[in-house]
Formats: sequence, structure tokens, C-alpha cells
Amino acid sequence: MNILAMHGGLVALIAITATASSPAAARGEPGTVAQPSSLLPKMAGWKISDGPTTYTPETLFEYIDGGADLFLQFDFQDLTSATYVNDGVGNDKHRKLSRGSHDSDPSATTRVEITVDIYRHKDAIRAFGVYTQERPAATTPLPIGVEGYAAQDHLEFVVGSYYVKLVQLGSKQMSLLRPFAEKLATSLPGTREPPAVLKVFPERGKLVRAEKLTARDFLGQPFLHNAVAVPYQIAGANFRLFVVEGKDSADVRSMVLRYRSLAKLSAAGADSVGTQGSTTVKDPLNGEVLLQWKGRWLWGAVDQTCAERQALVDELGRNLSGLDK
Repeated sequence: MNILAMHGGLVALIAITATASSPAAARGEPGTVAQPSSLLPKMAGWKISDGPTTYTPETLFEYIDGGADLFLQFDFQDLTSATYVNDGVGNDKHRKLSRGSHDSDPSATTRVEITVDIYRHKDAIRAFGVYTQERPAATTPLPIGVEGYAAQDHLEFVVGSYYVKLVQLGSKQMSLLRPFAEKLATSLPGTREPPAVLKVFPERGKLVRAEKLTARDFLGQPFLHNAVAVPYQIAGANFRLFVVEGKDSADVRSMVLRYRSLAKLSAAGADSVGTQGSTTVKDPLNGEVLLQWKGRWLWGAVDQTCAERQALVDELGRNLSGLDK
């Protein structure tokens, strides 16, 4: 497996997307996809008023025009969208509730709609990758699925190969979002663990929950793919450590050769790059980039330098060797 809006008014809207898969998908791998509607949760006091509607890579732009490219970069497979409405407004059950009960339950007196959008990607690491690209900095993590975050009118989380987005209009009660998210997360197959590659980054100086996964064009270079970059801050210096996973050793050597060529370093041919090594290149886009490689892994550092950066890169390389055992 590779490493890799709306608000206001009396109506609240939540978006969730979902699909089901085989036991292989339960491990975060591709599998046979079940009917998406089978994963849409049944919630007491709510009913589906619109959908579900399915979008494919060819039609995703119709739903999120201008935002589809990011999802397609992470091997988007399909999106299921449905809208829920609370059926308790004017319901006899709610009319029997005390006034105090109505005050404590905003959905009992206010019409609320919840739209359900579930994005399915090729595998778990790609779903987590698009999640990291959209996750704002300094958010508080929610223990939903692998991880989630929320604000007053939206909640996002990731489970296995599914990235789920819930958006609410009208009521600002986050309590309306959480039950939907938790029930949906329970029904979705796939891993609840973050990508293993995140564990290899040294802790010293690391900025928490700031990692970004990139499926292609890492550092603006078309030959760098399936990358994870983590920002660090040490002794006033800000830099990123990164890991790029190649298909195999030959793929990594090809990346190094192309980078050397871009930086106008001498390279007599493929034999000038062994299965492991290190170099520093002058990247026209990113400045000095420190590179090390071994087998299918390429790693290094970019941005500002400091006395401890080299030691962190070396530690990252030692930790990476554990992923191949």
C-alpha cells in the first residue's frame, strides 16, 4: 500500500458520503463495492429526503466544481450524497414533550436538514491523504474513525478508504453532527489506524497533526509521488522532513537521477546512483534539498537548515528500515 459549505438560516444542512466494500476493503484495500445506500445510517427522528446520488470521477466536478482535482489526485472512486431531514417538527411525539425537552433538543422545534457525502478512495492512505490536505492547522482531533475534526457547522473524519464530510446549516448545535458521524463511522469498513509511515518521523521538534500527504508532484516535481511531509521547528529554524515511497528500488533511483539532472549535477547514467546513498541538490523551486535513499524509500529535508537537521534525517532513515521488516 502506498503512503500516500454552507451555513445560516432556519435550515441546517449536513453532508456525508458512503460506500461499502468487501473484506479486502475492510483492511483499507480495494474490494467489491456494495450498494452505497446500505451504509447510510438510520437515525431516529430523521429521514432521507433527497438521494442518495452517486458521483464518479467523470461527474464529481458537477458536485464540487473547482475542488474535484484534489480528490482525483488521490484516486477518488465515487461519492454518495444524501440529504436527511428531521421528521419531528409537528410530530405528535414532539408535541408531547415538555417545553424543557424542546429547549434542550433544537431539532425538536427547528427544521434541520442533514446532507450525507461519503468520498471513497482507492485505499486508506489516499483517503487519509486528502483529509490531511483539507484539515486546517491547529484543530482539535476527534476520536472518530482514524481521526476527525469539527467546527460549529461542519465535521470531517476518515475511516479506511472513506473520507466523510458533514456540513450543517442553520442550527449551530454541534450535538446534531456528532451522532451522525459516530454511527456512520461504526458502519464503515476499514482501518482505524493512521498510516504506519507517520510513526517513523522523529518526535523532537515535530509540529503535531501538521503532516501533509501528497499523491503526486511533491515539491512541484512531477517525478516525486506518494510523499509525506512533516513540518519541524527547532532553534528558530522551520523545515520539513519528508518520505517518498517508490514502487521499488529502480523507481527511487530514477527519481534521484532526475533530481540530479534538474539540479545540473553530473550523472553518467543509471550506474551512478546505487541502491542507497545521499546527496544534496539545488532545486530551482525549493532551494537546497537534502536527499537520502535506500531500497524503495527516498527521504530528506527541505526549507531552512539548522545544526540538528542532519541528525533528524539520519534518524528518519533508521526508522524507515523498520517498515520493511
